[in-house]
Amino acid sequence: MPQPLIIDLHLDLAWDALFWNRDLTLTAHEVRRQEENEIPQVADDSDNGLCTVTFPEMRRGSVGIMLSTIMSRIEQRHRDSRRDGMRTQEQAMAMGRGHLAYYQAMARRGEIKPVRGLDDLKEAVVAWQNPTDRTPIYHILSMESADPIANPDDVAFWWDAGLRVVGPAHFGHNTYIHGTFTEGGLKPAAKPLYEAMHEAGMILDITHMTDQAVWESLELWDGPVLASHCTCRSIVKGQRHLTDDMIREIIRRDGIIGLVFCQFFIDPDTVWGNLPERKSWESRYGMDGLIPHIENIANLAGGSFNNIAIGTDMDGGFGAEVTPTDVDTIADLQGFPAVLRKAGIPEEDINGILHCNALRFFRRAWS
Repeated sequence: MPQPLIIDLHLDLAWDALFWNRDLTLTAHEVRRQEENEIPQVADDSDNGLCTVTFPEMRRGSVGIMLSTIMSRIEQRHRDSRRDGMRTQEQAMAMGRGHLAYYQAMARRGEIKPVRGLDDLKEAVVAWQNPTDRTPIYHILSMESADPIANPDDVAFWWDAGLRVVGPAHFGHNTYIHGTFTEGGLKPAAKPLYEAMHEAGMILDITHMTDQAVWESLELWDGPVLASHCTCRSIVKGQRHLTDDMIREIIRRDGIIGLVFCQFFIDPDTVWGNLPERKSWESRYGMDGLIPHIENIANLAGGSFNNIAIGTDMDGGFGAEVTPTDVDTIADLQGFPAVLRKAGIPEEDINGILHCNALRFFRRAWS
């Protein structure tokens, strides 16, 4: 019997391939062995973590549909531990085009296949009912930080290139908005960007926005909305997570929230903005650490699990050193259904969390 399809709402694969120089056609352990042989001081100075996500690992775990990111931003905030920010928007634009070129190259190779609308989504679901070791990973192109979009007129280029989801914010503040670890809301350039995105038919991702920016965005935006990779601030403290009021508003708008598979999004003793030194990072919780977040979202939805999905963010600046203790690579997500069953979640709702809720969301957004 085939494994259940899993949809992951947030994977930074182009960034992993180009910034960390990873060959994602290898297994995760092959990538790790390559990186163990790198110059020691380079490895010690990096924050990529132990590789967890490659195309073979995704196939092994039936992670057959993903939101793949274009991820480049101007660096408006000094962060000692990261060097992936650009000094100018023009640089961010060029890096974004490079990420797009990587996905196009992987599509030509047959590793992935773009999903631009309902017909492609239907094809993806059918293909993953009986996959082979060469079935492509279907990807919905998304963007984390809108800096690669030059201006509202540039939205048409990105739509034609396949971009369907935009999260305007990331770390720091950028051309359009204030994000994680800053204070503030939308910048003047955001409103015309949102208007162009809405006209094109794009989906808004509120992940990484400051509180002020979330509410200012939702006041302007009446299109489909999601939080691709977030958990609950009522459980794990810090600006990076969603407040219960934000969750209620996403539920009211029939949006979805992708659960992050990282200790810092699970462990209640973690406080974003006061994370430990990287060398002292360790995992304490398995995938069952996500159950309180799932229960909180469901309670806010009146007992419904329909707004919960998966957005692992694995290899998005961390690796297997801080994934749940029962996750070594993304293939281990196939153990998540058993964790959900043990928590008493009905089978229909388990399928919803794995893939049905995301499919329903995109079908509604594109219909």
